[in-house]
Amino acid sequence: MEGQLKKKLIKYLLEDKVCNLVTEIFSTEGESVPAPNTEVFLRRSIIEPAEPGFSYQPLLLKEENTLRFFEPIAKEERLIILGGGHISKYLCEFAAKTGFAVWVIDERQEFANKERFPEAKNVICGEFKTVLPELHINKNDYVAIVTRGHSCDGDCLYYILTHEMPGYLGMIGSKRRVSAQFTMFKGMGISEEKIAQVHNPIGLPIKGVTPPEIAVSILAELILTKRTKKTDGKVQTELDYEVLSEWLSQSRPCAMATILKAQGSSPRKEGAKMLIFEDKSILGSVGGGLAESKVIEKGCEIIGSGKAFLFHFVMDADVAARAGMACGGTFDILIEDVKF
Repeated sequence: MEGQLKKKLIKYLLEDKVCNLVTEIFSTEGESVPAPNTEVFLRRSIIEPAEPGFSYQPLLLKEENTLRFFEPIAKEERLIILGGGHISKYLCEFAAKTGFAVWVIDERQEFANKERFPEAKNVICGEFKTVLPELHINKNDYVAIVTRGHSCDGDCLYYILTHEMPGYLGMIGSKRRVSAQFTMFKGMGISEEKIAQVHNPIGLPIKGVTPPEIAVSILAELILTKRTKKTDGKVQTELDYEVLSEWLSQSRPCAMATILKAQGSSPRKEGAKMLIFEDKSILGSVGGGLAESKVIEKGCEIIGSGKAFLFHFVMDADVAARAGMACGGTFDILIEDVKF
């Protein structure tokens, strides 16, 4: 059953479809809601957006005799960088390390190749007017326009503004320099509402000057948008795609921890996952600190057992102070042996 479910999830990801992985959590002690810090057993299924209960954010529901966790699964966010210059080189590197699937497009072969952008998922050399229609940009995409020149930036921006808008759209250049283009676009029938969605100047105002500093400012704005902008039909999750990929392919015995509910100052929220291996090494994180160390300890205990455990951890102010932390939180984490 587990193998068939994983194959189905892989198929959804390959076809760029969104689904919910639904985990039902039952008590081993009878027909009652599972109690904290007890062994549980699980049943999983997959539902699609049109089905009742589907959620675009991780959601834990308490029902009569079970807990039900709805976990949105979708491809990692795509960052499309239009232009392959110096800023793009650093932006690609930094963005790839923070979970974006980076695509780089440039019209010049010397600026559009895998040697220059080894971290990119895809590098395309071609004229922007030819490549842009083939990208099928949608609200789940992030687009940074940093081409070789102001005129080229404007051409790319006009195309995007006249088609489905991405979740993030930023263009390099000062407001003064770009304002004439915006005025022209308004005269061509593009709504002020669309133009207002363009982040210009691109990036957060950290006064960056060098290409790496400007790339950091752009990435900061991307992350801010990713974590705060709520868009209908857009997946919002803490899921780590490296962890998801390893779980689906599973090359060695491990346990998996998933945050079901987090309250307080936890740095990771619902949907965050971590794999725990026999040598106590990990992939991913459920927040670090004392809670994570206890999750690792419990995970190592159940590797190979076929069991699952509902871990409840409270770090009040006193515990946090003794652990050398500024503040605490409450966590409900599912820890399960991953069948190998």
